[in-house]
Amino acid sequence: MNNRKREKTEITLASSKSLQVSLQAVRNGKAGLDTHRQAMLNRVPMQGDWARFGHASIDIKDLAYLTAKTGDEFSLLRGKKEDILFHGTKGNCNFTGALADLLKARNLTLVGHSHPGEPIPKPSMEDREALKNIGQARSTVISAMTGITVDFGPDRFEV
Repeated sequence: MNNRKREKTEITLASSKSLQVSLQAVRNGKAGLDTHRQAMLNRVPMQGDWARFGHASIDIKDLAYLTAKTGDEFSLLRGKKEDILFHGTKGNCNFTGALADLLKARNLTLVGHSHPGEPIPKPSMEDREALKNIGQARSTVISAMTGITVDFGPDRFEV
């Protein structure tokens, strides 16, 4: 086989706990963010900041790492041509102004957000109400402690 024409293929095997261990190291200050995630945080350093990024350039796991580093919630919003990263507070992501309008108009989708202090994230009533308010059927919440994700909808009786 000609090595010059071979496409770059990546196959990774990892422990089911490797994400949890990595997030714990970031939370405890024993590890930092990789270059990609640090560059994202540099663009939204303060609570309430948001920035546009290339479409599909942010992954839900990135939110967990940013939350592990700061202790704040982060949200990923996605449009047809861009991603938006929002830096929330320790307890929520409160969208106002243009972002709220774009969500309500369904020009943006709430892909997901992070929770700082739950090993198994549980969507709050506010999380579910937000989906209801923007007319969105599903979203994801990720734990910054374990990396576990939970998909949820607007129904408060959903498990």
